[in-house]
Parts: sequence; structure tokens; C-alpha cells
Amino acid sequence: MKSAKGLKIVALIFPGITLAVLLLFAVGETASGDWSGLGHLIQVIPIGLLVWLGWRRPLWGGMFLLVLGFVALHSFFDALRGSEWLAPFLILILPLFLSGLLLLGAARLEKKST
Repeated sequence: MKSAKGLKIVALIFPGITLAVLLLFAVGETASGDWSGLGHLIQVIPIGLLVWLGWRRPLWGGMFLLVLGFVALHSFFDALRGSEWLAPFLILILPLFLSGLLLLGAARLEKKST
């Protein structure tokens, strides 16, 4: 059980960093008087829900993150075909796939331990 919990923590680091950055932008822009910074909260909600789902139900969270990774791969396919393909892949797509795969592994470990 401890290894499944640790695997979930590692899996949720990537979306957690994204949440932290978006919240930092929202607070920083709003504090400086730019109310459009609250628009970042719209991005925080689905990511926060995915983190919550990944913690509570790692199987479902992992599947949603993998699907989201495939959607991002499809959306940024033109950018990935160019000469500058590494940055979008490492920043946008790889974290989604890694988190999804790690959550699926945590779900499997939880199922084995019961």
C-alpha cells in the first residue's frame, strides 16, 4: 500500500506544478490590478479536478490523463512535425503521459494489495 501511495504522489507532481504556476499567475496578475488574471482560474479547475480524481481513483485519473495526452498530441501535431518539436513535447505532452501511466501503475498496485 505504501508503494501505491508513493506512486500516486509522484504521478501528481506534474499536474501539481502546473496548478502552482497557474495559481501564481492568477494571484500575481490580479494583485497588480489586472483582473484578467482571474482567467487562469478557469484553467485551474479542470486540472484540479484531475488531480483530485487521480488521488481518489487512480485508474480513472490515469485513463483521463492518457486521453488528455492523446488529445494534446493531436492538437499540437503540426508543432511536433517542425524542427522545434522537443519543447512542446516535453512541456505539454510527456507530463500527461507520465502522470497517466504512473497513476495506472498505482491503481494496479492498489488492486494487488487488496
